[in-house]
Amino acid sequence: MVNRVDSHEFGESLPQQIYKLILKKIIAKEIKAGEKIVEEDIARELNTSRAPVREALYLLQVDGIVERLPRRGTVVKSFSQKEIEEYNQVAKELLHIAVDYSRGNWTEPNRERLAIYAKQVQEAYERKDVMEYETVAGYMLLFIVHAADNKALVRLYETAMHILDVFVQVRWDEESMRSFHARLSDVPVAILESDFDRAKESIGEAMKQGIR
Repeated sequence: MVNRVDSHEFGESLPQQIYKLILKKIIAKEIKAGEKIVEEDIARELNTSRAPVREALYLLQVDGIVERLPRRGTVVKSFSQKEIEEYNQVAKELLHIAVDYSRGNWTEPNRERLAIYAKQVQEAYERKDVMEYETVAGYMLLFIVHAADNKALVRLYETAMHILDVFVQVRWDEESMRSFHARLSDVPVAILESDFDRAKESIGEAMKQGIR
């Protein structure tokens, strides 16, 4: 029997989790462009201190999602479909680079780990569990990036995916998952067959479907 990969392998810090929660509210328009985000309110809602909330807001500011204005504090900037498409394009290109960089790194342990992720993705798809699918598919793609063995590449990819992950959580349904999976499912197969150009093509098609 195939062992389940620990979902905490690429675990997130508390500020990163708060970052995603705030971003999810922004994409879902629960917090609208121009509205102020109050540290105390977020900390109270999450039953945490202000320090990780402050760090999460700083990360959002670095990514251009919020801005600090004199006498107003932290407010939400506009967040358009065009920006989602731009992040998606960057993530796709970074995945293509990762596939190229990883060509000589698919040792037997890495191949086995990729096969485990692929099995988890397929199982989530068959259960029609959209959120579980999004999570394990994200871990599988991140594993491919890690296989490139390039820390800068990992950091850039994670930055782009912070936003895309939340977009998926807010917008995806079963049809979105079905369209994405139709191409993503071929990615690990192609890599395990050492057909890296096909893997890149399938990644490109999957990413295109992912934000429709």
